[in-house]
Amino acid sequence: MELVDPRLGTEFNEEEAIRMTKVALLCTNSSPALRPTMSEVVNMLEGRTLVPELILDPSIFADESRFGAVKDQFNRMQSRSSKTTTITQSSDSTSTVWIGSSSTLVEHQ
Repeated sequence: MELVDPRLGTEFNEEEAIRMTKVALLCTNSSPALRPTMSEVVNMLEGRTLVPELILDPSIFADESRFGAVKDQFNRMQSRSSKTTTITQSSDSTSTVWIGSSSTLVEHQ
């Protein structure tokens, strides 16, 4: 198994390594709705439930239009973060943080 740390040699459970790899791949699904919940992950890793087979549709990786909205949102966030300034005001027991030009205020106690 090439994914296992070579320092382990043969001192690992191959079935567990395969299970962990399959669960990790399920957790990287591009659709959050198709990712397992944390309790499902724990059950799969502990062997209480079977790990479903991962079925990849290679067309989703080639079709960039599927990720256009996510890419646009990321670019907008990057653009905003480069223009953001942070000002902190402190008083006796609370502080107010103002970020950028939005009306977002965060009260710290």
